[in-house]
Amino acid sequence: MSSTTSAPAPTSSARPTRIATALFVISVVFFLIAGAAIVIGQIAILAAGDATAARHWASALGPYAFGGASVAGLLSFALSYRRGGGDAADGEREEADD
Repeated sequence: MSSTTSAPAPTSSARPTRIATALFVISVVFFLIAGAAIVIGQIAILAAGDATAARHWASALGPYAFGGASVAGLLSFALSYRRGGGDAADGEREEADD
């Protein structure tokens, strides 16, 4: 027995998982910023007293926020099926060790 441990060799699915995770983080940040821009912009425009402009502001930015949320949702779904991660894989590893 050695006191040093070596990290397991990366699997072939590690790189796509890292890329998908990075894209997921980017899309979540994007749609949160777009959503905040909609809300803050509408508050500012309504404070100025122009309800029509507030509706146009939301109409202009809404598709971008929706697109970012859609991409994040699809990536989240895909990442839930990645091999070697999550609670189910941990349980399988524990059973294999017994």
